[in-house]
Amino acid sequence: MQTQHLKVAIIGGWVLGLGVLAFSTNLSSVGGWTVLVGLGLLPPLIMLKTWSPPAPAQTMSESIREAIK
Repeated sequence: MQTQHLKVAIIGGWVLGLGVLAFSTNLSSVGGWTVLVGLGLLPPLIMLKTWSPPAPAQTMSESIREAIK
């Protein structure tokens, strides 16, 4: 699975899970919704900024050039 698809799947599951939690606990206060929105947005935003894709594999020509040096 590509890294971008995995990020989207994790974020979607996180947001969906928090939505289910909000409706199951029947949040009605503004403070509760504020905390829920913070929990819903901050971790995915941090994950998107810090999770970088893996470096591409070294090609055969790059390996040969490195060996020659």
